[in-house]
Amino acid sequence: MSRLLTVVLLAMSAQLAFAQDSEVADAKPPADQAAAKADAATTAAAAKPGAKEFKPPPGFYTKKRGALQVYCKKDSEIGSRFITEKCLTEEQMHEYLLALEVQKRDIDRVRSTCATGSTCSNQ
Repeated sequence: MSRLLTVVLLAMSAQLAFAQDSEVADAKPPADQAAAKADAATTAAAAKPGAKEFKPPPGFYTKKRGALQVYCKKDSEIGSRFITEKCLTEEQMHEYLLALEVQKRDIDRVRSTCATGSTCSNQ
């Protein structure tokens, strides 16, 4: 499952790199702008010092390294059978979750985009 997710994320990042040259990629629909504002508000609320205690997403567990609290996940890299442990701090975890949301939004945007008018018409 994680390998499939990693392959999809790599494919999306490559497609996103090619789409950055396009003028169409620079224009954001109003729905994407509203979602971006909502994400910014969510991250701003999470950055407040009086915010709720951070709960890691499923698959991650809390670990203490000295005075630092990190969130770890065991997974194998693509092309390897060795299981490695990847640990992130709370700030890195927020960035990781935000990147996942952006990639999910990009996947949805690509799915809803038509290549040509004839493929999108109801004929």
